[in-house]
Amino acid sequence: MSCGEKGVRPPVEERCRYCDRLLDPGDPQHQRYWPFCCERCKMAELGAWFEDRYFISRPVDEVADDAGAPDAVLPEEDGADNSS
Repeated sequence: MSCGEKGVRPPVEERCRYCDRLLDPGDPQHQRYWPFCCERCKMAELGAWFEDRYFISRPVDEVADDAGAPDAVLPEEDGADNSS
């Protein structure tokens, strides 16, 4: 099968999310810090979030964090005072 045939995608070049450097999937450093190329880019991106340079542009639904999670089961109150 060639890349032009249906169902086959050409290889995708992955780039660092911070500096746009081309990532080498065989490089252990790139594997360690993926999707970044190095620790510096990873930490710089994290710092940008902390400095509010990045933000979520729409409201996040309340159920987004626990969607599909089972309901919490609370212990039944038996009227006894359990404080010691």
